Amino acid sequence: MYRLISGFAVSLLLAGCGGGDGGSDFSKTTTDAQRTCPPNMECGFLSVPKDYSNLSDGNIDVYYGVRRANIPSQRLGILVFNFGGPGASAVNGAGSMAANRLPNDILNRFDIVGMDPRGAGRSEYAEELTQCAENGNCDNEYATFAQYVGSNSVVKDLDQLRQKFGDDYLNFIGYSYGTRLGSLYAQQFPEHVRAIVLDSSMSPNTENYLQLRLGNTKGFDTVANYRLENTSRMNQFETVVESVNASNYYSDIEGDWFSKYESDSTLNRLVSRQSYKEWDSISTELFHFLDDDDVTDLQTALYQPIPRMSKKLSSDQLRSDALFGAVICTDELSPISTNEVLRSDFMKESKLFGHYQYEQNASLCADWPNYRDSVANIENMEQKLAGQRILIIGGQYDPATPYAWTESMYQQFGNLASLITVSNYVDHGFSFDGNTCIDNPTTQYLLNPEIPVADITCDGFIQTKSATYSNGIMSEEDIHPAKRVRGF
Repeated sequence: MYRLISGFAVSLLLAGCGGGDGGSDFSKTTTDAQRTCPPNMECGFLSVPKDYSNLSDGNIDVYYGVRRANIPSQRLGILVFNFGGPGASAVNGAGSMAANRLPNDILNRFDIVGMDPRGAGRSEYAEELTQCAENGNCDNEYATFAQYVGSNSVVKDLDQLRQKFGDDYLNFIGYSYGTRLGSLYAQQFPEHVRAIVLDSSMSPNTENYLQLRLGNTKGFDTVANYRLENTSRMNQFETVVESVNASNYYSDIEGDWFSKYESDSTLNRLVSRQSYKEWDSISTELFHFLDDDDVTDLQTALYQPIPRMSKKLSSDQLRSDALFGAVICTDELSPISTNEVLRSDFMKESKLFGHYQYEQNASLCADWPNYRDSVANIENMEQKLAGQRILIIGGQYDPATPYAWTESMYQQFGNLASLITVSNYVDHGFSFDGNTCIDNPTTQYLLNPEIPVADITCDGFIQTKSATYSNGIMSEEDIHPAKRVRGF
């Protein structure tokens, strides 16, 4: 049986919160499409080829929703959102963005669109994945259709969506894994790019899941160094984790044992997103442990319940995890074997997180037995685009998609890219979350992408949430859809 992601590994691997936003009603009638649609949107199903390399294989349906521009006479086109994963739906998230977060300058001139990728929300294969994920075994489903849910197919679906709305060009905002889709779209359909925002970038040139996890593990160390504040604490925590890895416990100065479960839980919170507020609940206690070798207060704090972790996974969360594996493994350019996983050196990337990442997450796609639809590396994009500018946003202490990936994506677009760097903030997914330093230039870029945006650094910790959104709701009153996603 091919292993599904489950248990505590989900917390550190996927760093998700609350799962996707798809419904459980999979019927395909127009009436039902609208019945489950966000109240501010119109919804329907788009018929697309099941296999773009074999059009005779028939069509499948993908679910989409649109919130029409306020001023049709000034419409600039569709603005499509993808919130990451892979595994997240997008229709409800796009509706939420339009209702709570996007400024009127955007709402006046763009149709706001969400498209549930294949296997997500109410699109094709979501029902099958939900059922097999609930049963704990998706081997048959993967063998049947995993090759059709990969990123290449979703990118082509995006272009079908563009054509449906009668637009010559696409406007797109991709968060996290969504940046893979956005950059692939620019690579495959450069003549149809108007504006693309890549927020919290995936690596443009890792060729398999093992490489992604190695890079992600190194990124965890960057976050840990920032949060622990000094080298002595980092060194002490490495000593603690080394003992735990060797003997399943660490004994403090009083002889109290710090268990592997407690160590893993601490690691998880050490790189948790600021928006989850899980780091603040143990930071003082962890500092006391590392400074004074007294684990008592930390253990007390660790056993306080975490709402995000105490709930049973929903059907949609299970489906999202199943789709994560299908897409990531289908996308691989250089497949990996179990032997290659065994030879990998996660400890070289991080003495803190290396053992855990290797133990829990390294082998997801090893010996993947199904057909692939490999994605190409994103490179030399300045030569492929016809002068269209791209906006890239990344956090220096992003625990899900390391800043090194943002820098690499920025380099691949050369002089056509502008970069907004978010400093002093451990989180993921930054645009239209209420920080005016980020939101204002992003808005100006979408309205006038031919005008270069200056490379700037925005202090994410300040979170200058002075902007009131379209319906008067301030952004801190809800959670950004990109922050609710399980996965990248």
